[in-house]
Amino acid sequence: MIMNHAMHSGFQPQRILLLLLLIMMCSVRTASASELLSLDEAISIAMEHNPDIRVARGEERIARNKVNIGNAGLLPSIDLVGSVSYQNTEDAQLSSMDESTTTSAKLQASYTLFDGFGNIYTFRKLKTAGRLGSLQAKNRIEQTILDVSEAYYRFADATAQLDVARKALSISDERLRRARLRSEYGQANSLEVLSATVDANADSVASMQAGLEYNAARRSLNLLLHRPVSTLCSVETDVQFVPDMTRERVLEGARQSFAEYRIAEESVRQAQHELGIARSDFFPEISMQANYGYSQTDPGLMVDMDDPSEGFSASLTMTLPLFNGFRSSIAHQNARIALQNSQVRLEQAAIELEGLVGDTWDAYRNSLDILDFQQKNLETAELNFRRTNELYVLGQATNTMFREAQLNLISARQAIASARYEAKLFEIRLMRIGGFLVISEK
Repeated sequence: MIMNHAMHSGFQPQRILLLLLLIMMCSVRTASASELLSLDEAISIAMEHNPDIRVARGEERIARNKVNIGNAGLLPSIDLVGSVSYQNTEDAQLSSMDESTTTSAKLQASYTLFDGFGNIYTFRKLKTAGRLGSLQAKNRIEQTILDVSEAYYRFADATAQLDVARKALSISDERLRRARLRSEYGQANSLEVLSATVDANADSVASMQAGLEYNAARRSLNLLLHRPVSTLCSVETDVQFVPDMTRERVLEGARQSFAEYRIAEESVRQAQHELGIARSDFFPEISMQANYGYSQTDPGLMVDMDDPSEGFSASLTMTLPLFNGFRSSIAHQNARIALQNSQVRLEQAAIELEGLVGDTWDAYRNSLDILDFQQKNLETAELNFRRTNELYVLGQATNTMFREAQLNLISARQAIASARYEAKLFEIRLMRIGGFLVISEK
């Protein structure tokens, strides 16, 4: 019944599309009037609130906390030891039982003087693990910054595409209005009105789709910033490129700062320390122990410290491993193989790094060339549309010619927006590879 009433009241299906579009455009205007977010501000918010970054920093602190000489066995161990021992012996000559209980409390200190430098290599390994933790955190932070940048420029692109769609719809609405006026005055036939209506409806649908993509891109950005996805915001659509970016500078920075390559370097150092630890098993271990405390022996089963005796003792122990089932030999062989593997991976990482820099640099330069080409193409499309529009108003251009010029203009505007943000994203990827996104704390 509602549909029948709408049909009888002259409410056309295209008007439904226009009504929905109006609602969508109102929500977009509200968003546009909200917070204007720069890329630096978005990255700052992510650095403070993004869960991945917070977890990465926590894991980095854990790795750094483990870098302690105590964890490597380079500090003495001091314990307070208390014991009660009961002894029951039989004297064969006297045919009697001798029972006694010894109670003691002592302060015990022990220290490894030498273990084949295993504790020193262990401390070096802990330091390397701390650096690895920092590099892994840096890698995670850089990846998150890259994700935020991509989401930011996807949102900027969606904003630009929505603006293009709205302008296209405005042109189509104006064309439809003129066609209806001309039809009322007998200057145009119904075919011209129908053609203008079809194109206006198509642009209405395109604008609605652009609005959906706009809202989806905004939600994705808010999600990375760890704030409610419904938060309204707008982003800067202007793009500035780094003027002094060169391939040599990126490659030099990558060798010094690119987290993934530095992780491969630190892995080699860690493997070297593992080999040193494995070699220490073939050396003797020299340890010292000192005890100071009180003890008392009482007859029978009696725990008492009424009149204890005071005493100090010290011992020096040397242990030389002779045979442990070839475990030390196997561990040493495996450590050597692990070191060789890590060196091979480092060589491969160096080759891949050069390839990554070369591919990304070529893609970046190509995207700048495409952007320049699209700028010229846009100028041509705008000029072509202006002239076609003038001819169309004068009745010297057909609907097909006008629509073709309009579609060319839409395509050119869409292409230059996408090319601009794609080039910027390639530049940000280069900055990440060059180690310019996150500066490590020394």
